[in-house]
Amino acid sequence: MVHFTRWEPGGEHIKQLVVKNVVMKTQKIKYKLPQTRYFSMDFPETQTLSAGMSWTVPITFRPECYSDVIEFTTSFGKFYLPVKATLPEHVLEFPETVDFSLCPVRETAKKTFVLRNTGELVSCFEWEISKPFSISPKSGSLPPGGCCVVTVEFKPMDASVFTSVAVCLFGDRAQWDKAKVTQAMTVYGIGKYSHLRIEGNPKVFDFGEVFIGKSVEKKFVLENHSVVHANFKIKRSERDTDPYFEFSMLSGTVPSKKSIEIGITYTPVAAGMYSNDYFDITTLSGNTLRISCRGCGVGPKVTLNPDIVNFHDTQAGSTITRALYLQNHTSTPAFYQFLTEVNSTFRIDKPWGTINPNSSVALTVKFSPVEPINYHRRVYCLVEHQDAIFVDFMGTCYNDKRRPATFKPQHIFNYQERVKNGLWQYGPEQLEEMLKTSTVVCNKGVLMYSDQELAAHQSMRRILDSPYDDGLVGSEYFYENAGEMLACTLNDTYVDFGACSRYRVIESQTIRITNNTKGKMSCVWILPGESSGDEPVFTVTPKVADILAKGTMEFRVNFRPKVDNSFYGAQLECFVYFKSMRNFRLVNEDTFTPPWCLTPTIAGNTFPPGEDTFIPKISFGATRLDFPACHVDKSVYRTVRVSNSGDTSVKFSFLDSGVRSTMGIGGGTELASRGGATFSVKPRIGILHKGESRLIVFRFSPSEQREYEQALKCYFNSSLNNSYDLQMRGIGYYPQISFEDNNTLCFKPTCIGAVAVRHFTIRNTSRISVNFEWRIPRQYASVVSIEPLCDILAPNSVSVLTCTFAPNNTSNFILKIPCYYSHELLYENETVARRRASFVVMGRGMLGNVIAKPSIVEFETILVNTAMEREIVLFNPSECDVFYTLEIYRKNPEDNQLFPLPNNIKESELEITQLVKALPARSNQTLKIKACVRNQSRYEFSVFYRIDAHAIAAAEGVVVPSSLRTFADVPRYHLFDVTATGVHPMVKATDIQCQGFSKTVLWQLFSLDKFNEILAEAKADPFAYADQALDDDTFPIESPQVHMSTSEAELLFDFGATSVGCKPTVFNLKLFNAGVVPVDWVFHFPNDLEVEIEHWADPGDYTEEQLHHNLILDNNIFCVTPKSGSLRQGESVQVLMSYSHEFAGLHMLPVVFKLRNGASRSGKEIMISFTGYSVPPGKKYLHLQSASHSLHPISIGVHNPPVQTYRLMNRGSVSLEYYIDTSSLERLKQENHNFDILSCLRSSGTIPPGGMDYIEWIFHPLEEKQYEVDIPISVVSGRTRIVTIKGQGLQSLDSHPGVRHELPRTMPLTIPASDNIDASDQISALSLETISFGNVPLGAVVRQVVVITNTSKSVDASFKWTVPSFWPAGTIKVLPSQGRLSPGQSRICKVIFTPKDTPRIFDFDLVCEVLNETEMDNYTAQHEMIERARREGRQMSIPEPSSASPRERTGPKEAQQQQPRQSLHRSSRLQPPSANQGVDISKLKYRPLPGITPPPPGNKTPEPTKGAAVGVPTATSGATAAAAAEEVLHVDKTRPSRPVSTRSGASDSTFVELPSPPVAFQMFLSVKATTYTVEEFRKLFGGYDTFFQDHNVNHASHLNDSGSVPTLNGFKAIQTMMLSLLNEIFQDPDLHAVPQNTLKQPLPYFAQIAKDTNRHGILLEHIDDARDAADVEHNNGSCAMTIAPSEASIIGSFEFQSAVESVLEGTVFNLIQEANAGEFDWSKYPILFADAKSAANA
Repeated sequence: MVHFTRWEPGGEHIKQLVVKNVVMKTQKIKYKLPQTRYFSMDFPETQTLSAGMSWTVPITFRPECYSDVIEFTTSFGKFYLPVKATLPEHVLEFPETVDFSLCPVRETAKKTFVLRNTGELVSCFEWEISKPFSISPKSGSLPPGGCCVVTVEFKPMDASVFTSVAVCLFGDRAQWDKAKVTQAMTVYGIGKYSHLRIEGNPKVFDFGEVFIGKSVEKKFVLENHSVVHANFKIKRSERDTDPYFEFSMLSGTVPSKKSIEIGITYTPVAAGMYSNDYFDITTLSGNTLRISCRGCGVGPKVTLNPDIVNFHDTQAGSTITRALYLQNHTSTPAFYQFLTEVNSTFRIDKPWGTINPNSSVALTVKFSPVEPINYHRRVYCLVEHQDAIFVDFMGTCYNDKRRPATFKPQHIFNYQERVKNGLWQYGPEQLEEMLKTSTVVCNKGVLMYSDQELAAHQSMRRILDSPYDDGLVGSEYFYENAGEMLACTLNDTYVDFGACSRYRVIESQTIRITNNTKGKMSCVWILPGESSGDEPVFTVTPKVADILAKGTMEFRVNFRPKVDNSFYGAQLECFVYFKSMRNFRLVNEDTFTPPWCLTPTIAGNTFPPGEDTFIPKISFGATRLDFPACHVDKSVYRTVRVSNSGDTSVKFSFLDSGVRSTMGIGGGTELASRGGATFSVKPRIGILHKGESRLIVFRFSPSEQREYEQALKCYFNSSLNNSYDLQMRGIGYYPQISFEDNNTLCFKPTCIGAVAVRHFTIRNTSRISVNFEWRIPRQYASVVSIEPLCDILAPNSVSVLTCTFAPNNTSNFILKIPCYYSHELLYENETVARRRASFVVMGRGMLGNVIAKPSIVEFETILVNTAMEREIVLFNPSECDVFYTLEIYRKNPEDNQLFPLPNNIKESELEITQLVKALPARSNQTLKIKACVRNQSRYEFSVFYRIDAHAIAAAEGVVVPSSLRTFADVPRYHLFDVTATGVHPMVKATDIQCQGFSKTVLWQLFSLDKFNEILAEAKADPFAYADQALDDDTFPIESPQVHMSTSEAELLFDFGATSVGCKPTVFNLKLFNAGVVPVDWVFHFPNDLEVEIEHWADPGDYTEEQLHHNLILDNNIFCVTPKSGSLRQGESVQVLMSYSHEFAGLHMLPVVFKLRNGASRSGKEIMISFTGYSVPPGKKYLHLQSASHSLHPISIGVHNPPVQTYRLMNRGSVSLEYYIDTSSLERLKQENHNFDILSCLRSSGTIPPGGMDYIEWIFHPLEEKQYEVDIPISVVSGRTRIVTIKGQGLQSLDSHPGVRHELPRTMPLTIPASDNIDASDQISALSLETISFGNVPLGAVVRQVVVITNTSKSVDASFKWTVPSFWPAGTIKVLPSQGRLSPGQSRICKVIFTPKDTPRIFDFDLVCEVLNETEMDNYTAQHEMIERARREGRQMSIPEPSSASPRERTGPKEAQQQQPRQSLHRSSRLQPPSANQGVDISKLKYRPLPGITPPPPGNKTPEPTKGAAVGVPTATSGATAAAAAEEVLHVDKTRPSRPVSTRSGASDSTFVELPSPPVAFQMFLSVKATTYTVEEFRKLFGGYDTFFQDHNVNHASHLNDSGSVPTLNGFKAIQTMMLSLLNEIFQDPDLHAVPQNTLKQPLPYFAQIAKDTNRHGILLEHIDDARDAADVEHNNGSCAMTIAPSEASIIGSFEFQSAVESVLEGTVFNLIQEANAGEFDWSKYPILFADAKSAANA
């Protein structure tokens, strides 16, 4: 730019413009003239400029305009050059904005910028800006081109955003008002609070115990979490703090989001000094942190062992040595010093030294007595930074002339107790006289006054000092020769001869000893070195002297120095004793008094007077002694080491130089009140030999509450020039406490019945510990309490107390509670030392209330064991917080009675989640109600609340004091009700079917009782499976969250055992939804989740178990169809399960059966083990009913326990012989007093292929417990199996005599009685598959009817009932035993059960074989045609049968199911009915009724073929078993299986093959009953007379052909006949009337014998004449039978009653048959035939 300045109007101004070519190429350039006429140039011409050449162009300005533009055009383009001209003006340049960003509050931030004058005139400036910003300099002047630095400061006072406009006024000061220029600058800033935090948030830094002379450092990290930096300072919160805590830095800056580490060093200076100081870490812009530093200085812990060294009796002139041990128990070295001379009587080899940390020092003590007296001296051992310790040296010296009494350690203890009892001033002679006069008594060697008042008055109270526990020995050392209650007193403890010359006679000094007792004393002086033969420097005369009672003796001390210019000092020993103690003959054991040792210190020197001695080299352990804070009137002690590092001895002496202190609160010890010094030292004067170190004890005993400072000046060598100033400092305190908030604690309004809790602090403002105790007035004890009631506050510490407030009425409370405190522990009888502070508690009691909305919570229906939630709102309308607890009650729907329940969904099925127990005033709270019911019923709950008196205390972790628990029972208030209806997803197995198996066997093989029990059981944990997602594509073994059944035993589905190669065994299982909600079910096989995995994830080789599973799954050995499905309410499904026998061996597969509800995802899972065995050809295989079999429980005391059975099955293709090892039964017998607890009636047998056998057991318990025994069952040429037989003994029948139960005619059945499975391959069905006769007495006859129906519509069928051989003979009969049924026809069969012989538990199956007669007729016709053709020798073809077979009528799948599953289950076919059977009465219109009498004995039912329960014959002997096996295995041998030939040698292809005959299928009828003897039945049950007894007992079964009783069955036959005979006798009515006749002897009316006697259900009532008969008939109507006397004998006979029973039974049976045939309409007689109708429909 071309700028014209400093011009004036009217002139012409020229500026030269230079244009230069700066590129390397030649350019042509040309310009365009300006647009205005005020700027002019030469005419533009094109100029060529070579590289680096320039061109000057003049520009002329004629002032009229201010700006213009010149356009230049070059070879490379155009560019423009502005041209302007301005007048001189004021111009200042500075930034438009200044941004401070973030700045800490109350701190100053600074920023600078340059203010520059770019104008042509001198400019004056002034700044204007608003707070919190400021600018400096605020005004000034800048010449043209000048500049200055301006500083802007920002100091925000709060956290806000600040924006301010700084206005700069500048111009000419002379024309300021008119010509000043204004220019603005914007300033920004944001104030932010800083926040400091200590990492981990510690409040207290506890250094613990620190040894003196050592320092401990703790560090903490100071963090700044704010976005601005923080400047901090660390300062003490109090003024009187100790300088023992030092910080590594006291101020600094913590950058934003940064931290710094600060160290705290604690250096204690005195042992026992507890320091607790508070420090504040403050910032101007943020928070303040207060920390507490505490620590305690400790010294070493040194102990002496032993504390008494007894030298016993020692001869004068000899030396005895003992060992003494010093043990240092701490990790710091300890310096010790024994206060004894080296050459004293008791000499210690190392009187001073240092003990290393955690080590000990062994010392040697030598005793060299001279005088024959008792010796005792207590020698103190001073330890640096620890209280002094002492050891008692004692011994007895004797010679040939005198032998004192032996001195024992017990004497010292007895004397010390005697002194405490006030008998210190009496000698042994006086004490013996007092014993004689009973003034004193001796108790275990301790003398005491017999008068208690006198004893209390005379007891010694030596109050010279009041030390702490850690200064007791130091205080004793300090005042060892002070007081007026000492037996003897050393009046001159220190004697100083001063400066002496050994060339002059030195004047002797005097030492006085006073006898304070009433007995005569003797004293002996022992001089240092005397025992070793050295000449002593100091001597005493007289050496031995007596001191009269209450007298004083003076001794002269002489000083004989040997060396000039030397210091001398020694400690003399004077042993004082009662003179009567000199000989053992004068000593009484009870009055024995130990001697005393007085140790005066003697000093002197041989330096010339007035001359300077040697310069001492003394070092003190400290230049300043700080004592721990001390209570006024008490004393503390410190031990300081002084060392002489020079080579000459140094004498030291301490002198007081005054006390500098302000006046304090009065007080003081007894010694202080008599003018004792506050600071004192012992020893005050002494001598330090070269290289020696000594310990000096300093004492501080304040007399006022104030700070003491005193300078103790120590002079060396008695020279004023050689001194050392030791500053002493200590503080005396009285205990003082304070409370926060001006000693007042306020509670907000509290609900009556509740307990409010608040915390407050109590502070010890003194530097000594304080014991406090609260004394709550009795009238406030039930309203307020404070915990803890008493405690100890450390010096300058704070403790948090808990105050509980429980208002008992609606009023305002202002409670003033006293708190007593003192330095020592408080006792009841001490009132002077206590101080009192008052604390005020204020509160208000109010009534609280809680309202629920809504008042009734309806859950409607809930899936059982599934949780459901609802919400309810609680409202507190009162002005106080309500703390409440909820109580749940369940309402009984019958009587509306409430039963309390816990608030736990697992126990009470209802749970209310109460997050907080507090409901603030006028607020609401939402509660969650969770319900999980376990039964399908309606539930009604009522919820109440109580005011919780301890809710706040529990929330605060405070235990409510027992004084506040005296409320009466808090009333409950009704809150709301909860209703719910539980529904249960229930699936159960209702039926199972398999061709050739009875339902009873199948039910046990598949454990369906246990299966249904697990499916129906209520889970202990309702959420154990409620939250599990039951997806079809998950297998529980793969998932870690699957909940398996908690069943103890494994659930088995046993598919049985069959020979390998047989057709698959197919089972039809029916599942029924018995609940009210839909249920999804699924069978999960292990491979349902298998996916193809990568090679890297392949686990490698499979285990044998995995290979076994893969074999089963790959070959579909176990199949389930369908594997899943859904069932609605009341629906059922038939599941087809098959077991293939392609591979031999045992097959086991884990399968999971899942149940779930699609809506709630709740369900259950059961692990089922599919098990089956395919028997290899020719292998014997014994299939057990179960590995553990539980017998029926038997009561103790039963005389004839029933026979029970255990089933064995032979599932192989060959017969097997088994043996039972009964040795374990013998052991059980021996363990039970040689009594047969368990008996096996048959221990061996043979089972044919596919057959079964029942082992009979008798269980006869002796105790009410469970018996268990393992029974080995061995198979010949086979394996041995172990079966565990269990039996439970029940309570004896005689435990409740006279109690009889009602007769249960039927037993509860878990197996369905009727067939519920639709089997299209069956052409007939039974109305009942299970019959339960219940409990039956022996000899009774019970019946049941079963209807067999031909369900086919096109074929005829025949049936035949077979009773297996294992049924007792004559026990069960079925009539008719066989018959033929037309399509749709049914026949009623009568099952007669007559138990005989012995009690037994029956659980067997009857076999009904059904044959398709239509197919049989076709087969017979074809067979006859083939036989005819064979006889004629011609070829023929078989015509098609006239009626289709079941295989042709059904599809291929159904035909496959209809095929016989196992050849072993086939039975021999039935022969077609012959012509001699008579006319078929079913085709007649009117059919006669059958005979009403039972068939004659000769017409017995044909003996059933001995076979298995599954339709296979059973043999009991080897020959019959082989024959039966041959018949079963080769049943087709009787049928032509090859082409029939008419002559020998004919071709087989000439005739067609004879088809196979139809095979009969089996149906099973399970019969269950329990039989008892008559006596036991009468004990257990009532209603015995309702049974009909069959007295036609056939005993011929027990006789052989010759009519004699076999030997083996003799006992049984006789027993049976005798029981029958006795039964007949006891059933005789004449016998029943004998007792009654005896009681009614005066009335010989024989007609009463049979009156009211119920015989077999017939009531006989006798009458004497026609009048009585008329009365009876008139009174009873038709309800009684009127019997003449002549007919009574006939009616009462057994024969007649049997005939009546037969007629009635036959009549009822005929009526049922007519009703079944539709010939009798029993709907007209609903009452009479209700039972018969239900039986027929069944």
